[in-house]
Amino acid sequence: MEHTERGDNPEILETAGEAAEEGQQEIKDVERKHKKKRNRKNRSGLKAMLLILQHAALAIMVFAVIVVTVCTTVRIEGVHANGSYSYIRSADPGTPFEDSDAFNYIFGYAVADVIRFGVVSSQMETQGVFDGEKLVDVTAYNYRDSGLPEEYVTVRYRLEDLLKWQSYGFTYNNVAMNGAEAAAFLADTTQVTTIDPKSGYQNTTDASYLKSDVKDYTVVNDVTAEKGTGEVLVEFAVEDEDSGFVAGYQPASALGDHAVVEDTPSWAEESPLLENAGAETSNADEPEVNEYAVLVNRYKTAEGKNLEEYVSDWEEYYDLCHNVQKAAESLTYNYNEYLEYRDFYDVENSNVRFLIEKTVGGETQYYSNLPENSSYRKRILQMMNDEENVTTEKFIYYSLADMTYMTNTTIGAETVRQMLLSYDYAYPESVRIWIDVDGSYPAQDAFTQGARYLPNLWLWVTAAFLAGILYLILFVCQTVMTGRVYDENGETRIRLNTFDKIPTEGAVLIAFGTAFLALWMAVVLTELAAIDPTDINFYREAVHQDWFKAVIFIAVFAADALFTFFFYSLVRRIKARTLWKNSWLCRLAKRFKKFVWKVYDNGGIVLRTWVPYGIFLAVNLALLIWGLCDQYMILVLSAGVIDVAVGILLYKDAKERQGIVEGIETITGGQVEHQIDMMELHGDNRKLAHSVNSIGKGIREAVEISMKDERMKADLITNVSHDIKTPLTSIINYVDLIKREQVDNEKVQNYIRVLDEKSQRLKQLTDDLVEASKITSGNISLHFERINLMELMNQTIGEFSEKFETRNLATVMNVNTRDTVIEADSRRIWRVMENLFNNVYKYAMPGTRVYVTLDKAERGAEEDTDKIEVTIKNISENPLLCKPEELTERFIRGDESRTTEGSGLGLSIAQNLTIAQKGSFEIELDGDLFKVHLTFPVAGEI
Repeated sequence: MEHTERGDNPEILETAGEAAEEGQQEIKDVERKHKKKRNRKNRSGLKAMLLILQHAALAIMVFAVIVVTVCTTVRIEGVHANGSYSYIRSADPGTPFEDSDAFNYIFGYAVADVIRFGVVSSQMETQGVFDGEKLVDVTAYNYRDSGLPEEYVTVRYRLEDLLKWQSYGFTYNNVAMNGAEAAAFLADTTQVTTIDPKSGYQNTTDASYLKSDVKDYTVVNDVTAEKGTGEVLVEFAVEDEDSGFVAGYQPASALGDHAVVEDTPSWAEESPLLENAGAETSNADEPEVNEYAVLVNRYKTAEGKNLEEYVSDWEEYYDLCHNVQKAAESLTYNYNEYLEYRDFYDVENSNVRFLIEKTVGGETQYYSNLPENSSYRKRILQMMNDEENVTTEKFIYYSLADMTYMTNTTIGAETVRQMLLSYDYAYPESVRIWIDVDGSYPAQDAFTQGARYLPNLWLWVTAAFLAGILYLILFVCQTVMTGRVYDENGETRIRLNTFDKIPTEGAVLIAFGTAFLALWMAVVLTELAAIDPTDINFYREAVHQDWFKAVIFIAVFAADALFTFFFYSLVRRIKARTLWKNSWLCRLAKRFKKFVWKVYDNGGIVLRTWVPYGIFLAVNLALLIWGLCDQYMILVLSAGVIDVAVGILLYKDAKERQGIVEGIETITGGQVEHQIDMMELHGDNRKLAHSVNSIGKGIREAVEISMKDERMKADLITNVSHDIKTPLTSIINYVDLIKREQVDNEKVQNYIRVLDEKSQRLKQLTDDLVEASKITSGNISLHFERINLMELMNQTIGEFSEKFETRNLATVMNVNTRDTVIEADSRRIWRVMENLFNNVYKYAMPGTRVYVTLDKAERGAEEDTDKIEVTIKNISENPLLCKPEELTERFIRGDESRTTEGSGLGLSIAQNLTIAQKGSFEIELDGDLFKVHLTFPVAGEI
């Protein structure tokens, strides 16, 4: 029973219910916290996944860029190619490499090389094999470009002897000989070679200067020294020693740059002959002795003789020595080229195939990089003989005899013809040339690289572009989201992690240290792996290796992870505005600034002026002494830093003073409530700003008092005028009633007339006072509308015509402009004209004319709208003894005797109303001539 009562107790039930509700609320709070935590984890996980995807996208982009850079370019290869790279580019992804510009560039260099190779091969080979036993007619060889003279002196050497002689060098010995000994040293007769006119020799490339076949066209005669002409037969073209070419073997383009024609051969100027080297003996009976430079005959001629055995004259001897030396030099250069061409265009190293066929002396010669019995060579011969059935891919075929040129490349016939003309001595009219590229690409050369990579060009370009776009999007998203978290109220705030709380300078040092360490590790690893990262050919092979792909992915992933770690930290600092605040430099600058300004603000003028100047002078003297110690770079840098600091301080002081000047100008402009901010001011600038603020405050108080007085005056005038108007209206009404009565007494009628005039004048004066008060206080409202001044003036003249007739005044109006429309308040502009015409009526001399002129006013330099000027001129009845500006003052009248009913406010009201309507009002006095000039802006077209 007791238990039941306890369970039925209402207080216990209420307490239990509250406890249950609190428990449920706690459960909900816990669930809410867990949900927020899960959301935070989900967001963190999403950010991490996006960050990983960002790094992966960059790695893919970098690898694709490497492939596009190194594999979509092909090196322009050739013996004399410039080694530059050309893009394998094509607007159509389906275009094959063989139709690209790069292919034609490479093939063009190959054609030039093959033509040159044919020249040097004809000098070095016999039946496709190097032949060192070939006989060389040295004079004919040197004359191969210009053609042989009918008679010439020459010798023949074996090819290998000339090459070896050039390798060892040509040596001359100085030998002292008298006339008899010199004559005995040479032969008795000169062996002269004469072209046989009956041989049919055309003095062209039919001459085989490399073989003894030239004897088939020549006759060798012995001529005594007396029969020799003793003249130099040919003046040689002297080549530039820096050109690297030998005359006759350089391309036509190089000849134009390096060949020089001299009147006197350079070899003759540098002749080894030492003229009159031996001094005459004291005995007149002894023969004269001279020294002669004699060539050491390292090798014998093909006939087993020395050079001196072929000539009987010293001039002919030195000509022959020169020809031998020149031929050896040229052949050696060509031999080196021959070896280079032979290796470069070997079938194992190049995909270029060629066959040159020419007939010399009735013998057909072939030059090719293909074996004699190879099927490829036989196929070329077959296509050369059957031009209608050409089955190769890219080729050129040129037959000089029948001027046949065939190709499926962009290389023109004129280009090939010009190449052959450069070597016309080596290519007779019977020559036929075939050059093509093996389409199976068995050799690893530029053609193979281009054919391999062109099909994948657009694939890699697309991959690089898409990966770059993805990386950029993720990078921007991460930059926006980094550091952003949501609090319990759902509002965003910036959260800094542990690294972000490190001072900025420390974070920068860590970032640079990490970058330097990573770069050092990369250099060390490349050196250990013996890899040259600057060699493009390394990347061409490496991109196909899995290990290279893995290295690129890991390296780029890690590098981007480090970069984004430091970059996003920088972004979070900028968002939280701690980049400068959380820096050692900021803390130091604040302390130093606080100390300096404290000293500066509390010091006198001596401390604020001479102490900084003394410090500046001492630093400059120290820098000067430092500079005298050869520390010029430190001097320049230090002086630059100090000058910049001084410039900043001067700029800051000038900016403070400029702020004070601007504040003064603002106060001068009427904003007397303006106060200069003194928070950032120091020293005298602070005191000056305080004084300006005090002056401004005083002016503001004075203006307030003045405005208060003006308002009181205006209120007084308004109230008094209002109080006067009520009895004045009654007086005017009663006067009007009295005037209606039949009063016969003239004296009373005169009283009534005076009373009426004075009451009307008092009414006008009251209205003018109220109007002047409103204008002065600015308590009038203007309603601008378009008004035609010409119509207004005509209307005004019409209104005053009767009054003007009473004083015999004639009005003359002149309109000199079409633009007479202005924007003004119709009631106020009428009041202006009414006051001016009333002034004319009151003070103009009777019987005179009044001139009203409307003219176009001159535009000011800074004005962009046209203006119209209204001029009213009349002759004053009384002398004008005051200044023009005095007439616009209140209660000033031209008639000092006050015999008229004027109030002295008309011109003042007219001037103020004109200015209020954006016009100008000017009075001009010229003797008794009174002029009023009104100027208004012309209204724009609707």
